[in-house]
Amino acid sequence: MANPGPAPIVDPADEPTATSTTGTTTRPASTRSEISVGVDPVRNGFNPHLLADTSGIVDSVASLVLPSAFRDGNMDHDLLVQAGEVAPGETAAPPTAAATAADPAPVQTVRYVINPEAQWSDGTPITGADFVYLWESLTGNPGVIEPAGYRAISAVRTLDAGKTVEVDFSTRVDDWQDLFTNLLPSHLAQPGGADFATAFYADLPAAGGAYLVDSVDRARGQIILHRNDRYWGENPAQVDILRLRYITSVTQGVDLLRSGQVSFLDRTPEETSVQAYQLVPDTQTRLIDGPRQLQLDLNATSTLFTDVAARAELESLIDVPLVARQAAGRSSDLNIPEHEPRPADALEPQILPAATAERPLRIAADPADDQASAAVRTIADALAAYGITTEIVSTDIPDAAGTLLPRGDLDAVVTRAREDNSRADLASRFLCPPEEDSLRDANLSGYCGEDFTRLSRDILSGALGTYEARAAVADLNAREHLSIALLGERRAIVLGDGIVGPDSDFSRWTGGLSTAATWKPAAKEPQ
Repeated sequence: MANPGPAPIVDPADEPTATSTTGTTTRPASTRSEISVGVDPVRNGFNPHLLADTSGIVDSVASLVLPSAFRDGNMDHDLLVQAGEVAPGETAAPPTAAATAADPAPVQTVRYVINPEAQWSDGTPITGADFVYLWESLTGNPGVIEPAGYRAISAVRTLDAGKTVEVDFSTRVDDWQDLFTNLLPSHLAQPGGADFATAFYADLPAAGGAYLVDSVDRARGQIILHRNDRYWGENPAQVDILRLRYITSVTQGVDLLRSGQVSFLDRTPEETSVQAYQLVPDTQTRLIDGPRQLQLDLNATSTLFTDVAARAELESLIDVPLVARQAAGRSSDLNIPEHEPRPADALEPQILPAATAERPLRIAADPADDQASAAVRTIADALAAYGITTEIVSTDIPDAAGTLLPRGDLDAVVTRAREDNSRADLASRFLCPPEEDSLRDANLSGYCGEDFTRLSRDILSGALGTYEARAAVADLNAREHLSIALLGERRAIVLGDGIVGPDSDFSRWTGGLSTAATWKPAAKEPQ
């Protein structure tokens, strides 16, 4: 795959105006407001529900483009008129084939009433079909994020032309408000999520938020978001065009900031980037930690790691700070996860050198993820010093989670997990695969124990408090040695001229690019 260098620095006025293909109306170019933002290149696709795609920019674009039932625990009144639990006898929709009399009665039912005006940017109404699509996709595809709450759903029923949705649960989900975020346009994908890993690779083809994706030009390194003129919400976007430009070096970012060609940066820091940004006049810089982390998941069903002692031995050999530095390519502004340093008097490993004498330890990483690739090479080189033979496998996460891990062809994989410590996240960490020897969803280790099945149920139901749930999940991982955190997410956000944001105090901004729906162009000083 081509990896072009930084795009030339040009005046945005000299660039051709992108043409929308979604049928929305546009203003004359001379009157349209525009803000340019510097971002990290998109690694894979734009599906915020896939481990392979998750990143700060993908989540930010999704929050601007896709509708959600709830945001930060609050009902999105633009999408929903009403949402709440209903008593078993108060359901309005008749049972579907998925909920027959032979099935156990649901322990919980939640009703969503969709705003009659809610529609995708191509004019298609947002309906219960979009709820069903997300539910089916997150329970039937490999490498998905936070599937536990969706796997607790036993049926989804719709009426009123799809504008009323009733969701039945076989296991109580206390934080049901965390479900059905970033709904995807089901009418543009295959039924049942058959193409879930690829349907949203190129872009997000329809929008239900304040912005829509007008174009994605990976060769030039830019994504153009246009204001969604079909957006029915009370607070439409105040900026007509958001131009997201890939920043591939500190020098490029500084030059674009200094020249005013970008007004905001939201990207991964480099060794000297924060200091360099702070030197640019009239800018403000912050570091924020995101919910993602690079981690090494050990395949508990491979012949090499079936024994917990072998997994424990490998974990004891991982120098987390070293791997973090090599993966990030820097030693400053690092978010290094908690770890147990290897004691100086630790015994030499015995299990893995002997086991890998017959066949190598196979560790995979997505070649599109530079940090994961650097991490796996560092781990392989470090293990070689202990006489452990390794083989690096380059493969994408859907293939690893869907085929190679369940089949035992991989012993471990370095991936980027999204861990926000919500109930949905904690309940999904080590939940059994959907079926024995089947695909891996969020739990790439394949660990399946009755202890976590009960724990997951207690976390979802709220029987276990959040603090206790975090401790219980951490204890299980410490005992079973399933996942090793390598590098936490840390991003630099830089505010330049040209933006009036959600708060006059930049230190109180809740995020980076994800806040763009609240931005306004700053008034220009008279010449």
